[in-house]
Amino acid sequence: MGIALPASSAGSGSPLRQQAQGLTQQNSAIASRSRAAVLTLYAFDSRLTRTQAQLASLRSQAAAIDRQAAETRRELAVAKQIFSVSQRNLAARLRSVYEQGDSDPLAIVLGAKTLDDALTGLETERAAAETDRAIVARARMSRDRYIGLQQRLAARAQKLRRLEASVSATLGVLSSAKAGRISYLRQLASQKKLNQSQIASLDAQAQAIEAQARRVAVQQVASTQTVAPAPAPTPTAPPVTGAATMTVTATAYTLQGHTATGAPVGYGVVAVDPSVIPLGTRITIPGYGEGVAADTGGAIQGAVIDLWFPTAAEAANWGRRTITITLH
Repeated sequence: MGIALPASSAGSGSPLRQQAQGLTQQNSAIASRSRAAVLTLYAFDSRLTRTQAQLASLRSQAAAIDRQAAETRRELAVAKQIFSVSQRNLAARLRSVYEQGDSDPLAIVLGAKTLDDALTGLETERAAAETDRAIVARARMSRDRYIGLQQRLAARAQKLRRLEASVSATLGVLSSAKAGRISYLRQLASQKKLNQSQIASLDAQAQAIEAQARRVAVQQVASTQTVAPAPAPTPTAPPVTGAATMTVTATAYTLQGHTATGAPVGYGVVAVDPSVIPLGTRITIPGYGEGVAADTGGAIQGAVIDLWFPTAAEAANWGRRTITITLH
């Protein structure tokens, strides 16, 4: 090829396309992070559901204990009242005994008219004393039992309150984490949208630069037509003039620098055999677009053209094709 190095990237949209490619890769990474964030969000939702159910269960248990405690307080009040009444009755009996003096069993026997009356009197005296003692003992036991139950219920209620506070704190942390993950997903979506906008802008700029490069190449070729081309091998196809079509083999290259006519390389520059296609000829190329015969090369002989591309990937994608071009 007739390329003068070092290379120059004037007229090429390749840097912009590289920037666009970098943003596209960034969007792919954003998509991966978004998927990971969504999975984390699902995990938070599951944990939140379990924690909310646990909190509801604790509150239900606490309500049940509160009801049981209220019932225990009522029963304790009754037990205290019975105990108080029993104590008053016992005190009254003791006062009566004190005032009347001790009941002498012999006196009861001597005062009875019959033996049955004597036995009945003794039994009644003993039964009354035993009943008083039993009533007081049962009342004390009931009071102590309800006091113990009340203390146990209070301890359980306190434990449940601590658990409820801990679960509520966990619920708050999970809710905050979920909100943060949702915010992160929104940020990723916003960044992806911004990148897509920048990609579209860069592509548009690259296309504009390449179109301008083609126009500049055509103008420079037209101004350098006095430069005689290097001798070429015997052509395998006749020269053409005017508007015509020609079937050629089209290859691709991506070197930087200047063409054989001195113009900077750029999209639309076509290397030709000048003895077949005169330099400066405008060419319509299927699958490529408009171009201009602005370069030559030692391997370009006969019905062969070589198309310039900004990147090696694009050149490799074009490969080698047989096409029909239009010369203007």
